[in-house]
Amino acid sequence: MAKIVIRTLSLIFISFQLGCQLAPTRYSEHSEGQWQAKVLVKDHAKSESFIVNMDAYAVRDQFLRMDITAALGTPVASLVLQGEQISYILPQQKRYFEGPSSGRALSPILAVPVDPQIFYSLLFDVPPKQKGWTCAKDQKGFLKKCEQSKTGITVTWKERKGRRKNIFIDHKKASLQMNVSWFKPSLDAKKGLFVLKAPSRFKKYRLKK
Repeated sequence: MAKIVIRTLSLIFISFQLGCQLAPTRYSEHSEGQWQAKVLVKDHAKSESFIVNMDAYAVRDQFLRMDITAALGTPVASLVLQGEQISYILPQQKRYFEGPSSGRALSPILAVPVDPQIFYSLLFDVPPKQKGWTCAKDQKGFLKKCEQSKTGITVTWKERKGRRKNIFIDHKKASLQMNVSWFKPSLDAKKGLFVLKAPSRFKKYRLKK
């Protein structure tokens, strides 16, 4: 009898543990963190698509860093947001950009006219603070869909399981699918993390709002 009780309790405990692992993470409850994701980029105008890896670090609505690498680890871009200012490096083109964060800021590398500030919303599952966005939540209170009619951008969150989630950014010119696979609700180190300096031989560009 005792063995049956122990086995039953063990099964209940295991089921509970699995349930906790599969329960979607409420990212909106966190103020900082680290993420890892794969991003599928589709350029509709050029009929091209490619996949990159993304490591993101953020303090909600204050600081953001994203390091993008190709499948074999080749650096593609590094981006830093500090308040309303953005800077990013394109190592392969030896170019450095800096200026105000706006829908035009990423035009040299991304066809979608999205304000980089929206990445806080994508990572932390909160409605964008920029004007013109309307959002809806699912029955469990998770952010499900956001739209900005002026730009024609739609963001959809799907397939939440544990710390995994899929985020889709759709626009007539291009689309992105971000598959988040890992998350840590803290930053290992902040000193120097949100600072991005232009290498001496890189050509510098000033972004306009």
